[in-house]
Amino acid sequence: METLAQLEALCERLYNSQDSVERAQAESTLKCFSSNADYISQCQYVLDNASSPYALMLASSSLLKQVTEQSLPLQLRLDIRNILAYLQMIKTRRNYLLNYLASKGPELEPFVLGSLIQLLSRITKFGWLDDERFREVVKEATNFLSQAQYHYAIGLKILNQIVSEINQHTVGLHATRQRRIAISFRDQSLFLIFQISLTSLFKLKVDVGSKLQELSLMLSLSCLSFDFMGTSYDESSDEIGTNQVPLTWKPVLEDPSTLQIFFDFYTMNQPFSKEVCFY
Repeated sequence: METLAQLEALCERLYNSQDSVERAQAESTLKCFSSNADYISQCQYVLDNASSPYALMLASSSLLKQVTEQSLPLQLRLDIRNILAYLQMIKTRRNYLLNYLASKGPELEPFVLGSLIQLLSRITKFGWLDDERFREVVKEATNFLSQAQYHYAIGLKILNQIVSEINQHTVGLHATRQRRIAISFRDQSLFLIFQISLTSLFKLKVDVGSKLQELSLMLSLSCLSFDFMGTSYDESSDEIGTNQVPLTWKPVLEDPSTLQIFFDFYTMNQPFSKEVCFY
């Protein structure tokens, strides 16, 4: 592929064309990005330089597939993991931020941001037991929470996705390793994330109906719904499920202020808060 513009045009056809033949041709041409490890550096180049959200989506989804389906060396996974820097450059590089806002508005397209966060979470999960640097993501995500609203939302979305990613089975990951990752995450990071969610709820209590409130509530729910003991039940069943929260959580869960904050959100009469707090 000769130019970035050509790549962006192909991505536009891949995701938007109504012509099935044209879409198939674009998919065939771009398949190398998700199937060949030599294209990982090119995916990162696209993330740094492309203006088309569809090109960003291609790069992110291709990296996700590479991480999930290929047995990538540890150092290569660590290199890809630096995708977090792509999210953080919006707050750390002022000139980039100004140019970015001028061309694309205050946020990434939601589908691009979601894909990038899913990629970060998948990389974190697959490398969790291999190197302690993968386990620093919680601290790194927390750094977003001290920034403005947009970055605060990114931080909460990262934490939400990581809890969800660790808690669910990933195709291609052996069940034994899956459980070892979940146990390690539960013991090292989950309680901290739950405390972060509570801190956010207290901080955002007056911000009625905001997206940040919803993200914070969902984070609390994700933490409390975690499969602590590896005995998850079928949510589609009519049977009532139970979850055994670790004893170390007991002081916080029994703290009157913890219960009160959930009751407070329930009485705010916002659809999302009623649903989550009732659960």
